[in-house]
Amino acid sequence: MLSIFGCPVKTYSNKETVILNVRNNESNEIEKIKLYDYVQKNCPSLIGEKAYYYPTSWIGNGHAQTAYAAFQNFEGIHLIDYERKFVSTSDGGQIAVDWTPPLSNKPFDNTPTIVVLHGLTGGSHESYIRCLLEILVNPPYNYRAVVINFRGCAESDITSPRLYSAGVTDDIRPVISYIRKCIPNAPLLGIGFSMGANMLVKYLGEEGERTPLFAAASVANPFDLIGGCRSLERTYIGKYIYSPTLANNLKMALSRHEHVMKQDKRLDLKYVKSANTIREFDSRLTAISFGYETVDHYYRDASSSQYITKVKIPLLCLNAEDDPIASQECIPYDECIYNPNIILATTYYGGHLGWFTGWWQPTRWCIKPLSEWCIALLEACNDSNNKPFLNDDENNLSEEETVIDEN
Repeated sequence: MLSIFGCPVKTYSNKETVILNVRNNESNEIEKIKLYDYVQKNCPSLIGEKAYYYPTSWIGNGHAQTAYAAFQNFEGIHLIDYERKFVSTSDGGQIAVDWTPPLSNKPFDNTPTIVVLHGLTGGSHESYIRCLLEILVNPPYNYRAVVINFRGCAESDITSPRLYSAGVTDDIRPVISYIRKCIPNAPLLGIGFSMGANMLVKYLGEEGERTPLFAAASVANPFDLIGGCRSLERTYIGKYIYSPTLANNLKMALSRHEHVMKQDKRLDLKYVKSANTIREFDSRLTAISFGYETVDHYYRDASSSQYITKVKIPLLCLNAEDDPIASQECIPYDECIYNPNIILATTYYGGHLGWFTGWWQPTRWCIKPLSEWCIALLEACNDSNNKPFLNDDENNLSEEETVIDEN
């Protein structure tokens, strides 16, 4: 139910969520607690009487929230100091990774680390990343973070004729392997935003228990790329504003690397640059570059909704129901409820990577539940195996056992 003062956070989960191993700070013994109960206890912005989102009244709908997130100047706030390294890929490419605090200030050690994946054409400079890391890497928590910048993003150069796609998890694996080698005993928690959330969830579903990440968060995940594309094209603002804007962002990214991309003789770059929608861009470049038969073949294969039941670590999925980019109709409610490792949280308002709150100089409300989740799971992490959950009969589930909490 909506309130005139805000909207409640609705959470969906299986009745028998995964069991966490949580160390009791007083007795130093390991105790067992269900994921849902642990989140309810430690994440008041997600579950409980305080789990409300109060949107900025003059940014009152999903379109306004999305526009404010895209066009507001966030320079000069949430400043994060990075140190950049590069990871080579098997095809001769490279991926830029940005560490914070800089390694010169904080050499590699066992500090718990947040691994971040950004959205389409984004990077470590994005405000939605910086405002979260500002909380987590500074006192009193002092965690470490590393942002994976997709090929050619965040002012990085490409060294092979290939960019990235929403489902190219082969680029995530070598980077996470590199991170694990750098900090072999540090707990790793992943968080992805928008397209990065889709890539992260797909990767987690493919890896299952093999992933070195012990927990994760997915924010504004589009989940179903075919459904999302159709949802965009169904409305005037989606077809003539959002889709062309996304296509233009991709074309701008391409233009910076055109001298390398022209080495791929399969691509007609002049034809690519004439694309007016994101579907046309993906049809003319992404699908061809990654060897798909059609653009729908690419969208189907890349959609993380088909992998979410296979995720084997605690995962928070946070979406706004009025998100015009990551449509509510694409949220895999049943699959999230089926998987005992997942807490799905939605708000009625928020737009795409918005969730602005406060009247003067609005801030992102979503940073509160996300930081609470990260801190709670990092605190729960069992130092002996870096994975605070048990794979035993206690975690078997029934598809019908469901918890839906709307405060």
